[in-house]
Amino acid sequence: MVHSHIHKSSLFNLLNETGMQQAEGRVRSKSLLEEMSLIGFIPYTDYYTIQLALNSVDLNGHLYVAPNLVKFSKDTPAYPYFRTITKATGKQYRIDGKLYIDPILDEIPSCILQYAHFKQPFNGNQLLKMIYKKWDKKDLFSKNEDGSYNYTGREGEWELSHGLGNMISISNNFLCLCSYMNKVTGTPSYAVLTSDDTIRVLPENEEE
Repeated sequence: MVHSHIHKSSLFNLLNETGMQQAEGRVRSKSLLEEMSLIGFIPYTDYYTIQLALNSVDLNGHLYVAPNLVKFSKDTPAYPYFRTITKATGKQYRIDGKLYIDPILDEIPSCILQYAHFKQPFNGNQLLKMIYKKWDKKDLFSKNEDGSYNYTGREGEWELSHGLGNMISISNNFLCLCSYMNKVTGTPSYAVLTSDDTIRVLPENEEE
């Protein structure tokens, strides 16, 4: 029964049940005993999983955390993190420099990525260069009368918002950025957990 309750209160399951989660409150991990504060959501896709693995990045290594940005090492790009996550399915998003669309990265031909001098994180301005290069996936984009393009959120995709400026990220998975006080050094420390390994600490009257 305890294991069933833990499974139900993971961020991944709560998000699927409610359709929205905020980066707030206390959490635990199935693999760590430390109680932590949930402070942000980081977009995470299969493409990033591959890239991080190729670069031998330890997700729980030393993190560099600034307001709205996190780096996994000095040599990796800074990734934005967000405080709200909701369902993106069926929603229309204008493609510009304020929009990140990670799930389509592994669907873009490598020759197009090279043409656009692709860099992570992947934002709408980079995507527009690829669209103008006649990489046309009509099931992903729609053109507006003013010449701009929209992206329609697909099944299983999430909208991450309330981060850096008015930026929005579309992702099919996410990591949880957590903070805690290091008992040895007495200084703030950070950890990044997967969405199914981040367990909300519910108020006592909700735990039964």
